[in-house]
Amino acid sequence: MIEKAYGFVLRERAAGLELLVFEHAGQPEAALQVPGGTVEDGEAPLAAVAREVAEESGLRIEGWEAVATLEHDDVPGSATPGPQRWHCFTATPDATLPDAWRHDPLGSASERGLRFAYRWIALVDGEPLAGRQEDARRAVASVAERQ
Repeated sequence: MIEKAYGFVLRERAAGLELLVFEHAGQPEAALQVPGGTVEDGEAPLAAVAREVAEESGLRIEGWEAVATLEHDDVPGSATPGPQRWHCFTATPDATLPDAWRHDPLGSASERGLRFAYRWIALVDGEPLAGRQEDARRAVASVAERQ
């Protein structure tokens, strides 16, 4: 089972909660995603989400809360095929973050040369996320709405 950690960065606005997402700059066919990735050997999912968000967005965020764990037998389109366990975390940073920015990810070799374009969408009823990330978003939204 491959362990994954995904960071759902939220901010409050008058219209409701917004979710930080990215797309691959210059690749309009790439779907919207939240930052996250594979938990490394010996790494806790909480440490992995902080690392992945920092590598993929440039943000150093604290205060992550575990909100959902999902298991998938297979994730179509994933670079890591096979069964996966997704650890989903939320954080609402105190700092005012820009409405949009671009970041060159610092993670794995497969990300070299990429540029991620970040922006915010509505957590509930926003544009759809890539593949199984939409399932994770619904789980996160369900928890966030109860808080």
